[in-house]
Amino acid sequence: MNKKLIDGERIRLRAPLIGSYFLALTASPISNAEYLTPRSQIEDFGSSLGAAPSSVPRPMTSLGIGLVMDFEGWKPAAYNDPAGLCTIGFGHLIAMKKCADVDLQQFAKPLTKDQGLTLLDEDTRSSRDVIQKLVTRDLDDNEFSALSSFAFNVGKANFGKSTLLKYVNSGDDKYAASEFQRWVRAKGQVYKGLQDRRACESALFLGRIIGDGDGMFTRAECVTLGAAPSAESLIDIDVGEN
Repeated sequence: MNKKLIDGERIRLRAPLIGSYFLALTASPISNAEYLTPRSQIEDFGSSLGAAPSSVPRPMTSLGIGLVMDFEGWKPAAYNDPAGLCTIGFGHLIAMKKCADVDLQQFAKPLTKDQGLTLLDEDTRSSRDVIQKLVTRDLDDNEFSALSSFAFNVGKANFGKSTLLKYVNSGDDKYAASEFQRWVRAKGQVYKGLQDRRACESALFLGRIIGDGDGMFTRAECVTLGAAPSAESLIDIDVGEN
């Protein structure tokens, strides 16, 4: 097991080390597609898929959680995502409506780094849990983290019906890795941010990401990896795979 794991018990201990992520996130612009609330969060708002796991799911590696942090982006104050959903932090869904129509309560003030990390750990639990439930073979830490990031972003229902899951369970890692990069549409449009995220998830799945000198995720290491699929095979995360 990778020693650089982040779970509910150790996430606060990691906060000083991953503080560099926050500097990078606030210094670089992020596309609207990357600010779309994760579909897993939407599912958890009104579906049995979001039921709390009976036990603490397997944690992601620091590379995996760093990937999620990077692509979800960091906004400490409540904001409306492009679909008009009130959100905060690393894509934490506050309400299924605009912030102006919500009593923000504990989210009326900006989050601290520790609060944002704690919410992210809680928000990814159902995605990590579904990977453990649906994948029928052993996964190494990188494979598990890549799939958890993917399911968090595109939704657990989409992952459960995906060709990607079929290839994972059959042990066809090469084909599984290529499937990530089909999921790059949102609202009918192909987004560069989604293309980059899928390339990085695919690279992490194959164990091709090393990280920086501290072993932390850097987007530049993986966005150019992997061949883009043909346009007709692309999947919209709002529609899912037919």
